[in-house]
Amino acid sequence: MKIGIIHETRCPTTTSRLLLDAIRKLGHEAFYMPFTYLSARIEKNSLVLKIGTQTLNIDGALLRSIGYAPSFEQFAGRLSLFFSLEYGGIYLMNSITSLLYARNKFLTLLKLFKAGIPVPRSLLTENIAEAYRTTKEWRKVVVKPVVGSRGFGQVLVENEDVGYRIYRTCLQFKQFIFLQEFLEKPSRDIRLFVVGDRIVAAMYRYAPPNEWKTNIAQGGKAVPLTPSSELEELAVKTVNILNMDYAGIDIVECKTGFQVLEVNGSPAFEGIMEATHKDIPREIVKYLIEKIKK
Repeated sequence: MKIGIIHETRCPTTTSRLLLDAIRKLGHEAFYMPFTYLSARIEKNSLVLKIGTQTLNIDGALLRSIGYAPSFEQFAGRLSLFFSLEYGGIYLMNSITSLLYARNKFLTLLKLFKAGIPVPRSLLTENIAEAYRTTKEWRKVVVKPVVGSRGFGQVLVENEDVGYRIYRTCLQFKQFIFLQEFLEKPSRDIRLFVVGDRIVAAMYRYAPPNEWKTNIAQGGKAVPLTPSSELEELAVKTVNILNMDYAGIDIVECKTGFQVLEVNGSPAFEGIMEATHKDIPREIVKYLIEKIKK
């Protein structure tokens, strides 16, 4: 079987290299495919997919990144390209539709909320007065980028006037204001790595002393976790609602129970692999092969 790894970078990232190794160890051909080399062409009777000058001949691919697009035109073009791969019979994992939801933090929360999954109170607006009022009401909020990862760009705000200055800056740079109520919790959260219908790895992420962010990229400490049946059910249900094949799910423990903070559709896994000693790339590739065979 021929399997590709699709990413924006010309050279494979660490995560991509681990996945390429897993594909080869399972006895299949592995190809790294920067999406800037891909093309789709509609002919009279066929759809022609290429990478560079070569006809694209793969059975499936792991779509690890849709990249940053500075213009809507470029973003729309990339979406069209990825949809073309799916229309051409190539199984993408995760699908471009599910990745679009996962990349948008508010849209993810909205879909989960509508399905009855517990999520934090959140606000999305370009109305600075509404953001100011909400900050005053909730008292403690986290300002997040709508699209982002690893905790970068997230700011804890405990005063509406401090928030006002931040919100003005967001609007000046043509960014939406996205606020999430800060939930009081132990100095940790939970990362669950789901493949298919099961959790393949789980860990607590502890914040460094005097910090609130638990992300490993922000200095958080990983500790293995054996998930309860309640966590397992919540995680698998979340993945199914978003129509994903695999995902990294961030969950917080608070007074009212578990709440889903974020879902990552192309999660890194080096940190959780180190903490749990689980072979996550193998699990992902094995599941992709199962889906292709179906």
